[in-house]
Amino acid sequence: MKQKFALIILSVIIVGCASNGTCSDYKPIPDPLEKYNRFMFKVNMKIDKTFIRPITVGYTYIPYPIRAPINNFFNNLRDFISLANDILQLKGMATMQTTMRISLNSVVGLAGLIDVASSLGLPQQKNSFGKTLQVYGWQNSSYFVIPLLGPSTIRDTIGLVPDVYFNPTWYLISDNYINVALYIVNLIDIRSKFLDIDQELEKSSLDLYTTVRDSYLQSVHQETSRGDVVNINDFLSEESSPESSIKN
Repeated sequence: MKQKFALIILSVIIVGCASNGTCSDYKPIPDPLEKYNRFMFKVNMKIDKTFIRPITVGYTYIPYPIRAPINNFFNNLRDFISLANDILQLKGMATMQTTMRISLNSVVGLAGLIDVASSLGLPQQKNSFGKTLQVYGWQNSSYFVIPLLGPSTIRDTIGLVPDVYFNPTWYLISDNYINVALYIVNLIDIRSKFLDIDQELEKSSLDLYTTVRDSYLQSVHQETSRGDVVNINDFLSEESSPESSIKN
């Protein structure tokens, strides 16, 4: 399903390349699993058109004042995943900011239904275990299409497993059916944000698979180029160097 989400990246890339020149040094990552990826891409597209998109269209008929708190609730749960990875990546400032977001939104924002933190100047900064693996040295990874979920890499797909366990609902709610239901509602809520764009981009693309793949990998490259991902060895080297010890 996320292959549809990734189409929006196209417009972001056009602006990003013009502003920071990251496209000029981008080298496409090989796609050794292309045969499988193309097959799964088609399967995901068919499932999306047959089931997910119609359900999502029905979801949009729910009044926005009801859908907005739902979105805020899931964003608050997402912050717990980011917090765990901020800690693993030794990101002190990000850890403090995310902790403050969770505290404000969980208490003052009524379990995250109201995004109090953003209004106070604490925007959400998403992090994942895939990025944690990248920080610890797994820099490049082959493209991989996840069944139902869509574009990813092998590294980020593996990273989904710890991220699931970083979600507090699995510990607070003992009924797994409820947890799965919450996850599905979250995906539908995310899917609803791209209903007005996906079909237009699909019509304008000569090879939708290639468009989605290259757009997704380019977005990952831009994150790295902006300095969002720093290798942990570089960080530890700076901390333990004689010069840093003298300065401290």
